Amino acid sequence: MTRLLMLVEGQSEEIFVKQTLTPHLAQHGVYLESPVVLWTRRLSSGGGYRGGVSNWNQIRRNLLALTRDSDAWITTLLDFYGLPKDFPGLSEAWQSGNAEQKITALQDRFSAEINHPQFLPFLALHEFEAWLFSAPDMVEAHFGQALLAEKLRLIVQEAGAPERINLGAETHPKARLRSLISSYKETSDGPTLLEKIGIPTVRANCPHFDRWLCRLEALAGGAP
Repeated sequence: MTRLLMLVEGQSEEIFVKQTLTPHLAQHGVYLESPVVLWTRRLSSGGGYRGGVSNWNQIRRNLLALTRDSDAWITTLLDFYGLPKDFPGLSEAWQSGNAEQKITALQDRFSAEINHPQFLPFLALHEFEAWLFSAPDMVEAHFGQALLAEKLRLIVQEAGAPERINLGAETHPKARLRSLISSYKETSDGPTLLEKIGIPTVRANCPHFDRWLCRLEALAGGAP
């Protein structure tokens, strides 16, 4: 049995992993244990706060705790949008060319910083919510909002692909959804929609996601 541990950014990602990604990987012989939501602050009295990223050390501490399990592979589900300014290689990545080149450079640096042979870093391009733009008609049907699919398709057309929807403060994928859908709730609508859309549709429209998933599926064969 191939075991996989995953550090995720927040509750939306946690639900998606449990609800949709875990059963998919199980079909490929990869057992994904309950995802770990990033601890952003621990209290001396116990407990603390989870979700979101404010600095590199938070990410590093959470991952180093997972690397103590020497029998498991480790990966992440964190957004490129909103990465802390002190994330290793972030300033250099901006000089790397297009979005795919930037995120490849960042993931390579991420891997080098953690320096663990079974660590497969992944940063969503540009944000987890971009995957919802893979199926505009499904999103429209979910919310029952006329002309929503047409508006979503226009955004994708202008960007070039769902994963290329940019990371401006008002134009990153989640901001776009909130501006078009007043009732949008990220921790319920996001994961529910991704389950309806299905992994095959997401990976067909989001090549960066597809490359990550291919590596995870291959783990049961002994190599990423």
